[in-house]
Amino acid sequence: MIRKRLAANDDRAIHRLIVEQLVPFSRQYQSGVSVTFSEIRKRLNHNKTFVAAKGYKQPYGFISVIRKSNVLFVDMLAVDPREQGKGLGKELMKMAEEYGKSERCRTAELFVDDSNPNAIGFYSSKGYEIEEYLPELSCFRMKKKLVR
Repeated sequence: MIRKRLAANDDRAIHRLIVEQLVPFSRQYQSGVSVTFSEIRKRLNHNKTFVAAKGYKQPYGFISVIRKSNVLFVDMLAVDPREQGKGLGKELMKMAEEYGKSERCRTAELFVDDSNPNAIGFYSSKGYEIEEYLPELSCFRMKKKLVR
């Protein structure tokens, strides 16, 4: 089941997923330095976040997006390794893109770390194309049209 984030219920599990699944690829966080729970909660409070969970139990995947004018920006996506390969990432992306369309977004964009080839392949398979490389972030900016 994919549902909207419930902060009190979901944020600890989301923080764990970020620390385990996203931070290791990010060059923004040096070895041994991580992102704090309060930083994540603040970021999530500015975004629209959907989680994959069994009912109201702790989530095992999430996607967090923010609308900027007519662009849906995918901020973060992570799925617990034990649940990967079951189509959850695809379903979370679909939910986020449907939200973007409902908000009249024309395109979706995201940054993906150059050290994460699996993520680049995943987003490419969902129709995202590399627009540019940002060496200062060690990231690719990827983009997809949401409306034809």
